[in-house]
Amino acid sequence: MPTSPIMPGAEPYFSRGGATGVVLMHGFTASPHEVVWLGQHLAAQGHTVYVPRLSAHGTQPEDMARARYTDWVASAFDALHILRAQCDRVVVAGLSMGACLALNVAAKAPVDGVVAMAAPLAVIGLPPERLRWGKYLSPYSDQTDRGPFAEYIQQQQAARGEPVYGRVRYGKWSTSAVEQLMYLIQETAGLLPQVSAPTLALYSKGDETVSLAHLEVLKANLTGAPLETHVFERSGHILTQDMESAEVFERVAAFVAARG
Repeated sequence: MPTSPIMPGAEPYFSRGGATGVVLMHGFTASPHEVVWLGQHLAAQGHTVYVPRLSAHGTQPEDMARARYTDWVASAFDALHILRAQCDRVVVAGLSMGACLALNVAAKAPVDGVVAMAAPLAVIGLPPERLRWGKYLSPYSDQTDRGPFAEYIQQQQAARGEPVYGRVRYGKWSTSAVEQLMYLIQETAGLLPQVSAPTLALYSKGDETVSLAHLEVLKANLTGAPLETHVFERSGHILTQDMESAEVFERVAAFVAARG
C-alpha cells in the first residue's frame, strides 16, 4: 500500500540538548507545526526536544478515518521512550489532544513532569455513541480555516522567515476520528488520579473549544500530583501560537527548568 506524503510544514522536530528532555505533542488533526515554536524556544534553553508527528496526522484527512485513539497513545509512548534513552529526565507536554496524551502517558509510566495546555477532559456535545452511527451518514465535516487566526499565523510565519503555509492542519475532519478523540478524552479523565508527576496546566478564558470547565475536571481529579495552573485572558485555543504565546513559552520553560 502506498504511503501518504507528509504535508509541507508537518515534519517532526528534534533538537539534541541537555539531560532534560521534553516530548511536545500537537493537537487533533493538526501537526508538529502547531507547537514547534515552543519546542524551538525550549531547545534554545538547552533542553532536548522532540515534537513527534502523531499517527495519521500531517498527511491526508483520509488517513484519520482509519486511526484509533490507541494509535495516538502509541505515538506518545514511542516519543517518551526515544527521549528516555537519551535523557535523565523527561517532561511530557502537549496542546489540546496532545495535552490529553501527555496526561494519559503520565498516568501509565514514570515521567518527571507534565505540561497540559488546553487539555480536553470532558465529553461535551455529541457523545461517542451518537458519533458511532453518525459517521456512516456523514463521514467527514468541513473544518476549513476561517477567520483572522489563519491570517495571523501566516503573518507570524513571514516574520520568522519561514515558508508561509498558514496553519498546517486538516481542513476536512473524519467523523470516525472525532469519535476516537472522545474515547481518548474519556479514558484520560478516568486516569487522572493515577498521575503523580508535577503538572502545569494552562488554559484561557478566550478558548471557545476547551472551556475552563475542563480545568475544573483536572483540579477535581488530579488528586495525586502537585498542580500549578494559569488562566490566560485573551488567547484562543491554540495557546502556543496565539497573542499570549510569549508568556506561554516563559511559563513552560520555567516549569521545565525546575525539573532539572
